[in-house]
Amino acid sequence: MTPSGSETVDPKPLTTTGVPASVVGAGLRTVAEGLRHPEAVCWSPSEELLYAGGEGGELYRFGLADSAVEAVCTVPGGSMLGLALDGDGRIYACDVGNGCIQRVDQGGSAQQYGAPIAYPNFPAFDGKGRLWVSDSGDWGATNGGVVRIDPGGGTTRVIDGLHFANGLAIRGDWLYIVESTWPRVVRIPLAGGELETVVEFDRAVPDGLAFDAHGGLWIGCWQPNRVYRLTPAGDLTVVVDDWSGVYAPTPTNVAFAGRDLDILALASLGTLVVSAFDPGVAGAPLHRPTGLA
Repeated sequence: MTPSGSETVDPKPLTTTGVPASVVGAGLRTVAEGLRHPEAVCWSPSEELLYAGGEGGELYRFGLADSAVEAVCTVPGGSMLGLALDGDGRIYACDVGNGCIQRVDQGGSAQQYGAPIAYPNFPAFDGKGRLWVSDSGDWGATNGGVVRIDPGGGTTRVIDGLHFANGLAIRGDWLYIVESTWPRVVRIPLAGGELETVVEFDRAVPDGLAFDAHGGLWIGCWQPNRVYRLTPAGDLTVVVDDWSGVYAPTPTNVAFAGRDLDILALASLGTLVVSAFDPGVAGAPLHRPTGLA
């Protein structure tokens, strides 16, 4: 089963001066450095800034070019993985150190949102203001799952038995989920139902997901240092392939950024930087609910 939608635009060919085309995306550049192993990155359209987390409980924000990194807050005992943003400018961070979602306001004040989660990895909002969160479980086991936090904080475990649940994405009425140790991407109706396989990988560790405006699914792979694009027709293309481990190593979460969502930002838990490149397609806007209690 493949994502729905019609294919109308192909990504730009990979061309970066002095670097083989099979290594990096067009115009790959570092947009932030000195971060504490950022797993995730997300874009704030109202501020035109990126957010990223750190393994010491840090939440950072910075621009796409010539911008200093600002530390919004540091949560004691925290370790920040995936991030989501609501329409009121608050960040929802998967804090695996404290086993919960931290909601951080613009002033840097953090408070727990919803019930505790054993291994919160990535959050994604749907059109009803519900926050879906992967609960990874143990590496090599099948005790991963997904929880749903309804507006107001009510928390329900809705999926069990996943192979290290990781990145999430929502498109239409479907929730897409990475199972890193299968390895594959699956999907399930938001209303509930059976898991469907979207794509399987051989000798890879998929991590993060993002949809473009044409229905293409972008998949960051921790190993082997790749970013793929799955077309609506089911064709899997390697867009970034850093076999050297120098230019774009260990890409984890991916996020479309920029005023026109025409830049793809890459986080990397294995490095101290966030990178970006020009993918040749615009990203699909994300759900950003307002007025959440």
